[in-house]
Amino acid sequence: MIAPQLLSDYCATAILAVNPQDESIVACNPACETLLGYTSAQLIGLKISEIEVGLQDVFFWEDVRNSGVQEVFQVEGEYRHRNGHFIFVSKTIRIVQQDGQTLCIISANDISANKRLEDESARTSALLSATLESTADGILVCDLNGNVINYNHRLGQIWPWHANNDPSLHRQLEEFKAQLCDRSGFEQWLALLFHDPYIEEQNTFKLYDDRVFEISSCPLQYRDAPIGRLFCVHDISSLKATEAALREARDIAMHASKAKSDFLAHMSHELRTPLNAILGFAQVIEADESASNHILGGYIHKAGQHLLGLINEVLDLASIEAGKMALQLESVDTIACINDCLQLTEVLSKDKGITLQITPPSEPCFIWADGRRLKQMLLNLISNAIKYNRPHGSVNITLEHRQNECWRINVQDTGMGISEDDQRQLFMAFNRVGNAQSSIEGTGIGLAFTKKLAQIMHGAIGMSSELNVGSCFWIELPASAAPSPANAHQTIAISQGAQTILYIEDDLLSQKLIQNILASQRPDYQVFVAKTAQEGIGLAKQLMPDLILLDQQLPDGSGQMIFEQLRKNERTRVIPCIALSGNTLPEQIDDALRLGFCAYLSKPIQISQALLTIDQVLREHSKKKT
Repeated sequence: MIAPQLLSDYCATAILAVNPQDESIVACNPACETLLGYTSAQLIGLKISEIEVGLQDVFFWEDVRNSGVQEVFQVEGEYRHRNGHFIFVSKTIRIVQQDGQTLCIISANDISANKRLEDESARTSALLSATLESTADGILVCDLNGNVINYNHRLGQIWPWHANNDPSLHRQLEEFKAQLCDRSGFEQWLALLFHDPYIEEQNTFKLYDDRVFEISSCPLQYRDAPIGRLFCVHDISSLKATEAALREARDIAMHASKAKSDFLAHMSHELRTPLNAILGFAQVIEADESASNHILGGYIHKAGQHLLGLINEVLDLASIEAGKMALQLESVDTIACINDCLQLTEVLSKDKGITLQITPPSEPCFIWADGRRLKQMLLNLISNAIKYNRPHGSVNITLEHRQNECWRINVQDTGMGISEDDQRQLFMAFNRVGNAQSSIEGTGIGLAFTKKLAQIMHGAIGMSSELNVGSCFWIELPASAAPSPANAHQTIAISQGAQTILYIEDDLLSQKLIQNILASQRPDYQVFVAKTAQEGIGLAKQLMPDLILLDQQLPDGSGQMIFEQLRKNERTRVIPCIALSGNTLPEQIDDALRLGFCAYLSKPIQISQALLTIDQVLREHSKKKT
């Protein structure tokens, strides 16, 4: 038969026997040493009040002294360990009689770890609750059957939600559904969410009162298994109203701009017909040998020519603003173009006593531009430098080969200079700056038009000036190789506003396929083709396309080699590239993407996927440019 003493000695529960008369410990088992840090000999004779320090424990022994002993079951208390720290315990006190003496038998278990977990859980719960209540969004939690588990107060503030005793989400939403413009769409969306517990979805719903909610839903998981669904309700009514206002303002601005451009173009055209007669008869009168008629005819002819120039400038500016100006880009001999401009302005410079000179560079200078429009830009700058110069001044034209693969054409004058305040308005249309220049003929259009032309040709325009010293206006345009005899007269026409794509591919059928696909399904994209790596790199520098489709195997180089050369160039490094190849090995695709390609299209091309990829890359590139 097992002795009772053996049971208590090997019991993990600490057991203390206390004399209620003097509250002294008269016996204990070995588990008390583990719990309290005292030896059995140290505990015997020790007052229980030295061990039990919880407020509830103090009250208990006070009641024992006043009212007598009583039994308690599973109450929590606080014990002091010998080293001073406190221990949370769960204890039971039983009353026993032994040899005519009443004893209190205390059984205590350490629950400190459980208390710490409860505290951490309470803090976590409080933090989560504070987070949910502080968010501007409404939060709703349901189980997999659609029963509401929890929600925050914000939910009831932003949408029709009334908590009641019915836990069903579908019944709770009846009032909300009645206000939806698309009730059936919302119900189908809910059915989809609860049909697939793992799905994550986001949808937007509009109410009849014009409020708009963006509702996101994701699975609520425990140990990777779904146990419910979380809804986040965001009121985007003000955002949608702002978007609508912006769209309306944009449409009004576009309509006004189009109306202005159409009006200017129409009026400019209508003015040409009577002006033709005025200039014609003015020349007839000017040819009259009579001195008076000759002089009067000259005045009329000069005024008519000035008016014709104004009409031409207005028409050109309107064409650019309407997006209707197409350029013929080619490799232009810049020195020859400048010499032509100097010859055309020679008479004006002699009349003003201005010296014209050009300092040619030490190397050939070719730029990628529309030759006719470049001459128009240079004539504008040179004629301004002559008109706004001081008597017997000079105009010096220099060229610089810039590090960004561009040539800069500088037109330096010795005029009176332009103040900083006036410089800010120089390139605004119909704006002539400086009171001192009011006697000089001009329209205020030329510089604005020149700036827009430079931008269309992937270039820039700028100026610097110093009062009483002079001004320097410059045009910067992409450098180009000298045209070879075989393609000396080849030009590239770029439609204004179109997004340009350069396809570097040696296979003729592949070229035709991409060209036909984009021409039929994406008419707003303009495609240019290069057959070799060398031709493709050169065309990329000249065209500055919005996207490059790059085949990975070309006769004179690999796609990787071409891509790396494009990235080394300051101008072409920003152009997004899509790789095309018949190689579909995962490691090849991964290598291309790691290198920096935006995407990888495998041959044979899936048309829908290719179009989707091209659209996405162009859209992202357009956002970066703006």
